[in-house]
Amino acid sequence: MAETDIFIGRQPILNLDGKCIAYELLYRSKGDVEAVFSDDTKATTRVIINLVHNIGVQSIIGDKTGYINVDDHTLLSDALLSVPKEQFVFEILEYTKMSVAIVERVRQLHDMGYRFSLDDFSCDNENIEYFKSLFPYVDIIKIDLMSTDITKIDEIIAKFKPYNLIMLAEKVEDIEMFELCKKAGFNLFQGYFFEKPTIVIGKKIEPSVTNAMDLINTLYTTSDMDTVTQKFSLYPELTFNLLRYINSSKYNFKNEITSIKQILNLLGPSRLRSWLGLFLYGSKQDRLFQDAITDAATFRANMMKELVIAHGKAELADEAFLTGSLSLIDTYLQVEMHDIIEKIQLSKSMQDALIAREGYLGKFLSITEKLEKTDRIQSMIEYLAPKVNLAPSQLYTLYCKANDFEVVSIA
Repeated sequence: MAETDIFIGRQPILNLDGKCIAYELLYRSKGDVEAVFSDDTKATTRVIINLVHNIGVQSIIGDKTGYINVDDHTLLSDALLSVPKEQFVFEILEYTKMSVAIVERVRQLHDMGYRFSLDDFSCDNENIEYFKSLFPYVDIIKIDLMSTDITKIDEIIAKFKPYNLIMLAEKVEDIEMFELCKKAGFNLFQGYFFEKPTIVIGKKIEPSVTNAMDLINTLYTTSDMDTVTQKFSLYPELTFNLLRYINSSKYNFKNEITSIKQILNLLGPSRLRSWLGLFLYGSKQDRLFQDAITDAATFRANMMKELVIAHGKAELADEAFLTGSLSLIDTYLQVEMHDIIEKIQLSKSMQDALIAREGYLGKFLSITEKLEKTDRIQSMIEYLAPKVNLAPSQLYTLYCKANDFEVVSIA
């Protein structure tokens, strides 16, 4: 792979309310088998240049905050000055070499309005003492839970209380860990714990979801557009949301869409059915992690569609999209996947994919999940690309399209 090739991924950061408020931007992690660059300074600089000048900040993080890794060399360079500081937090890596020059540089940048965090922070007293001179200029401490004694989490939080720092828990594995960290005093959380299903036995599926399932079934059982239109008329709230969705700037139809019959004529029942899977996440209830789960389901739906198209199976695009969109519905509704599938008429291949990650669609769903959850995006793409008979650059292009990144090639 050429030295100028670099893949950028992102991982959500959630607040106490379960809202995604930031993304850590990933290019590679120290310890990857094959680094594209000879050192992290060049890698970080390349990420920053591509982010600002090629990809575009709005494209990759929208109105959220971006977290970017920096070390001592990057801090002393001018690379940070090209980044809109209002939208970024710079993560000072754990192996950064401390010096008077580094402390002074961080102080200067802090005075200019730059924000910093300490990444993968070790909470032993020796390490705290080593980085202590940076604490006045750092906003956030990131604690890696995988290398932390969880039984001492309260003691760890107590160590940082005098410094008035925001505590971020990294690699949160499940909801129980989230609740434990929340109780201990952490403010921010990183990890895919919000995708782990918490099943409530005997919980009923709410009417708005049942209505969407009914429409999906109708679109499977009839091709009569008048019948489908009549069915939509029974669910005015769902009809309104669908019209609003289709008329959004994401879909550049020449004329405004004002009726379900227009949508059916433009898209056809198959594509409309595939999109309805995402409306199952549109509950009125303000669920914990609702936005994060919906974003993940949207990525999976788009990525699944792109993968089957890339393999010459465009006729399966809608089925793949619906499979991806439904893959988190058990987590969202807190209901067993079997109970949900019993209420929707799905093909055997979709059922196998959703329940056991088996079959053609199951293979692509597993790959999509790996791409979504990795914190080593470049290594993961290089590892997975041969498994789907694609070049790494091709797989990355699909990944960018699925994430709605505006630029998919990195120069």
